[in-house]
Amino acid sequence: MVHKIHIPVMGICYTADTPIRVAHLGITSVISLVDDGLLEEYRMAYAERLGLDLGSPQTTRIGRIRSYLDFVADEVERKFTRLCACRFDGGSDKDLYFLMLPLDSRLRVEYDGIFAKTGLARIAAEAALTEKMEPGEIQANIMVGLNHEEAAFDAVRGFAASKVSGALVLSAGVNLSVFEEIAKCKDFYRTGARSPKKKIILKVSDYRSALIQGRYLAKKGLEVYEYRIESGVNCGGHAFFESKKLLLDVVREFVEKRKELFETTRSMIAKFAASCIAGNNAANASASIAASSSVSSAATAPVQGILPPPSPARITAQGGLCAPEDIAQVLSLGVDGVGVGTPFLLVPQATSVDKETRRLLVGAKPEDVCISHASPLGIPFVNLQTSTAARICEQKIQEYFAPESEKSGSPELKPGFPCRQHYLCQNIPGFDHPVCMASREYVMHRLAEIDKLEQEELQSLCHPPKENISKDENYGFGHSPKENSYSSYCASAKHAGVQEAIASIHKKYDKLRRVTLSRECICRFLGNAGREEIREKSPSLHYQPECVAVARGSQQARVREPVTICPNPDIGYFDREYTLLEMMQHLYGTGRRLTPKDKPSAFEVEEKILKSVT
Repeated sequence: MVHKIHIPVMGICYTADTPIRVAHLGITSVISLVDDGLLEEYRMAYAERLGLDLGSPQTTRIGRIRSYLDFVADEVERKFTRLCACRFDGGSDKDLYFLMLPLDSRLRVEYDGIFAKTGLARIAAEAALTEKMEPGEIQANIMVGLNHEEAAFDAVRGFAASKVSGALVLSAGVNLSVFEEIAKCKDFYRTGARSPKKKIILKVSDYRSALIQGRYLAKKGLEVYEYRIESGVNCGGHAFFESKKLLLDVVREFVEKRKELFETTRSMIAKFAASCIAGNNAANASASIAASSSVSSAATAPVQGILPPPSPARITAQGGLCAPEDIAQVLSLGVDGVGVGTPFLLVPQATSVDKETRRLLVGAKPEDVCISHASPLGIPFVNLQTSTAARICEQKIQEYFAPESEKSGSPELKPGFPCRQHYLCQNIPGFDHPVCMASREYVMHRLAEIDKLEQEELQSLCHPPKENISKDENYGFGHSPKENSYSSYCASAKHAGVQEAIASIHKKYDKLRRVTLSRECICRFLGNAGREEIREKSPSLHYQPECVAVARGSQQARVREPVTICPNPDIGYFDREYTLLEMMQHLYGTGRRLTPKDKPSAFEVEEKILKSVT
């Protein structure tokens, strides 16, 4: 890799086509494979925009993932080939490739040197430098903890079948079944003189998790190409507070134990390879029963000649690293690179964000980003509270708690959301099928459950005479306290502090209702910014049939879908859109600084967040 900075996966859509935008310029980035339908939308939109015939839409998840990755690989190769054919003139994209590099980069030093040459020496220097150019890597992220309808398995299969020679990033937990699926694919193994065509990256928040996963993969003969350390709290999206470890402490532990981790996993891969050879020899000499027995117990792999890696895995770190001094501090610890995400949301050359959402990001303040209950997974979620999805959830809350006379009755403000994609469905008690905790089905069920729990607690507090209360009476506990025989009884009760206790109970259960109503349909809404941008750039693809229907009066005009976007708080320190060159030079500290000098460091922010939740 020519850069020490990569762009990690962001949401579902925000980096979906980032390799097409930046890989030819040497920058590595990560595509999310969660929403295969959205990837197909991108493929068809690019086909229309570029005038390409990419065939009919794919009808299977594996086919959609494979076809999109193949298209991305072809497009990156095409753009990189065209870039390499350009001349150095000080202002071309070929010059941009080198101008974005840090000043101490070997390629940047060579680039700066060619302008002092003339004639044949200049031509030879340019040719030699061009030969050293390489595109950024195409990487793909799988949330292994989410395997609804074998989505993670299909993502592995689609990636394995594609022509992409990059890395598969495994995040969001540990799923040994997904590891088993990877072990069936020969391109993930190192054989002979060939490095793995497809590499494995583990996104982890602590060393222990990396060791456990690395050892399990090594038992299958698989090497980890990179351990990608991510701050559990100072990042966008889901936040994980369990480890309570600071990023710098985790990075130091990885660097100190890098050799130990390498030797442990390398010996296990060597042992697996030897077992495969023994099993193969036993199969060839199948004359004896003992040999047959050894075949059945020997390790198996889809390829022969597996070798252990010659050097330790890469180590990178990410999470809130948006200032040049923070990046320099992490790199000084001995890691191989850093990931920077949030600032690139304001770089149209790099990420897929519609105009309205980017406008909201430009105007965001640090306090507009907070830890929320937006995720249907029940995991804290770092979320932009001014996003359209967050505002809709707040409107739903206001509608729910409003007096009956003030309710709008709007269908859009009913509790919960229609569940269309089912990626986050879980097995939940009370349902005979997987449901999503943001779905209308679950939310209505949960609100009724909260009403019942509140009623039971109030009854146990007041112990009213049974003859004074009708069994069919609706006490209205799902909303603000109202006057009825039950609350009148409690108000007249002569127990000390009973009214305060009643108010406390109402407050407790209203908080649960707000949490329930705050959940966003993130598996759809995290991709909507991409869908909106596709419609902005390729209107005929999505609008033409609709325009005809609207003109005939048979269909309402399409409305903008809600967008969830989850940057870290550093978005509040960037206040406009930036060019790719501006951002890269800011991050490396080689150009104009884009954030205030008094901005808190990533490590101060991380420590503050951890203290606030402990």
